[in-house]
Amino acid sequence: MHARNGKRKPRKKKSRKRLAYGVIAVACIFAFFLVYSSLHSSSPKVAIVDHLSFFPEQCNQTFVDTCKNILETSGLTWAYHKGEEVTVNFYRNLPSCGTSLIILRVHSAIMKTEKGIISILGLFTSERYSVEAARKYPEDVESHRLVEAFFSEEERKQGISYFGIVPKFVEKSMKGEFKDTIVVMMGCEGIGYINTSTGARVMYTDMAEAFINKGAKVYISWDGPVGIDHTDQATVQLLKSLILHNRTIKRAVTETMEIVDKDPTYNSTLHYYPKTAEVGNYTIPNPKSNLIMNVIYTSLTAEAPTKTKHRTPR
Repeated sequence: MHARNGKRKPRKKKSRKRLAYGVIAVACIFAFFLVYSSLHSSSPKVAIVDHLSFFPEQCNQTFVDTCKNILETSGLTWAYHKGEEVTVNFYRNLPSCGTSLIILRVHSAIMKTEKGIISILGLFTSERYSVEAARKYPEDVESHRLVEAFFSEEERKQGISYFGIVPKFVEKSMKGEFKDTIVVMMGCEGIGYINTSTGARVMYTDMAEAFINKGAKVYISWDGPVGIDHTDQATVQLLKSLILHNRTIKRAVTETMEIVDKDPTYNSTLHYYPKTAEVGNYTIPNPKSNLIMNVIYTSLTAEAPTKTKHRTPR
């Protein structure tokens, strides 16, 4: 009897070890699954709004592919919206996307009154404007939240014009709220313009304030006209600084201008708004490091630390 019992004891130890290994293996697989699922579903979402792709000569697939590569490398999920999608109702529902970063590759321009007085900034849609089409949006048109936007008087006379989104539309007609979203508005005169009479550069923050009042964290744009190639190049550098190198807003904008420089034709510069210490020191959270730490704490320990956070070196 003693001999038999002596032979059985090692088997029990092996069985327990195998069970322990099995539990650890299952826990690791579960942790990996949670990390994978989190990175592909719960990580911050980026919207690339490529209104310019509506015009064939202004497409830039290299820009789009480079942006996607930067985002995917960092574990950020993204959604691409081609030019045809950029309608009035697309802008109306923009906050409901739940995005943490919105890249607006759109045409924009400072509107003027008939007397030549500077009025408001408009973001072009791809939706053609006409008196008949305006009847679809009576409240927005009557309250001047939507305007007629066009590239030249010649095109306007030919009936080629589009609906334009102005600051009032952002604040009053967009549904929902942004959640500390970073808005990169790549178009012309997004945060300033050049006074054609004096040549002086004038800051214009109405559109920036509208996005901030709607819940955005920061609005980044140009203080005058900008070429398409230049804004594409600058935006790629900005994303590298913000996402790949985890720079603060202030440092990323400054670094972008040091590397890419001002627009060669108009000397326009990138700015961010509001210029507060909190916003200037803000960085985009790194989803990979934070999620992995949280999953490990949850899956492999009895009690997860509640105040410990993994900080990515800057």
